[in-house]
Amino acid sequence: MNDTSDPSCSTTSRLACRRVVQTLTGNYGWVLLCEDDLVALVLESAPVEASPSELERLTIHQYTIILYEACRQAQNRDRREQGYRELFRFLFRAACNRWPDLAEIVTQRALVLVYEQIDRCQNKGTFGAFALNKLRQAFKDVMRDRGKESAWAEIGIAGGVDEWATDQMQLDQEESLRVLIDAIRHLPEKRQQKVILLRFFGGVSDEAIGARLGITVSNVRVLRHRGLKQLKKDEQLRRYFEE
Repeated sequence: MNDTSDPSCSTTSRLACRRVVQTLTGNYGWVLLCEDDLVALVLESAPVEASPSELERLTIHQYTIILYEACRQAQNRDRREQGYRELFRFLFRAACNRWPDLAEIVTQRALVLVYEQIDRCQNKGTFGAFALNKLRQAFKDVMRDRGKESAWAEIGIAGGVDEWATDQMQLDQEESLRVLIDAIRHLPEKRQQKVILLRFFGGVSDEAIGARLGITVSNVRVLRHRGLKQLKKDEQLRRYFEE
């Protein structure tokens, strides 16, 4: 958090942050990090005079990273098990609001998918979105196994979930967009970057892109193909590039 010359401002912000942390910790039973340490983490990234809603979003974001690290590591078995217990509660709430009759089995299957595929989560801050995606996949798997796959399998889980899940999904969307832009900017060729940005963010045709960059349409398509191949290595980014 940025320093301020007014001590009362810093104190006020710290008290506001602590109230947010205490509320979320109490509501969701977070125990992977003590209250003081979580407050400190949030304040490090919070702007001066952050609103309560912004502090809440930052707290969820920081704790999502902590949850990812707890589930991902293998050195401390008790901590990993606690991480998966907390993840189960998070996913179970979402499943109960969407598929109450299948919540238990879907959540259990989702946990297995997260455990097996956690290495595919390329960004700690998007772990919530990653886990929610596995919950949706688990529901589709259960419906398929029961021979009842239908249009329900195409329904997401954005509606009717609890506050943490709703805030997490909104935060994950913003974080994913930042990760996406950063990934495009790190492509090896500047022309790959321009082709992808013009195509997917500007809606520009291949012909218009070629004319703008002074290259053939075939060259545009080759550059896009190579750039997308690199970007699609990240599972969290693939959904952005469905042509």
